[in-house]
Amino acid sequence: MDLLVWIEESPLGIYVREDAWGFAIALSMHAVGMAALLGVAVVTNLRVLGHVKEIPVLAYSALFPAAWAGFAINLISGLMLYSSHATEYTFQSVFILKLALLALGAILLKVLMVKVREGADPTVTKIIAAASLASWVGAVITGRLMAYW
Repeated sequence: MDLLVWIEESPLGIYVREDAWGFAIALSMHAVGMAALLGVAVVTNLRVLGHVKEIPVLAYSALFPAAWAGFAINLISGLMLYSSHATEYTFQSVFILKLALLALGAILLKVLMVKVREGADPTVTKIIAAASLASWVGAVITGRLMAYW
């Protein structure tokens, strides 16, 4: 618990929690990163599920650098937001679920692209895409619920 208090009482934790701009900047960064990351994840999963059939699934691989940029922005902004309430978020069930859904969504997206490259059964790839999409949507919902839990 001492570590969590130290994180909250760090200059970053205090800035994000107490400065008028601290939380706004971190949350805005988080929204921009989320847009980049989820934009790629959603269009890739929807393509595998049968939408926009004119574009080959592997063409979406070119968008993954934008997803990685979004991930980096979200990692930085997420750590900023975490630092403001580390003692609360660490034990918040909705936060833990959010992290689990983020990890699951990322793993499933990676598995999906591997399966597509291998030419796996379309039924299998569609199941993976649907689960990945559900994970990402769940992560967004649980992230929003953190404010109310």
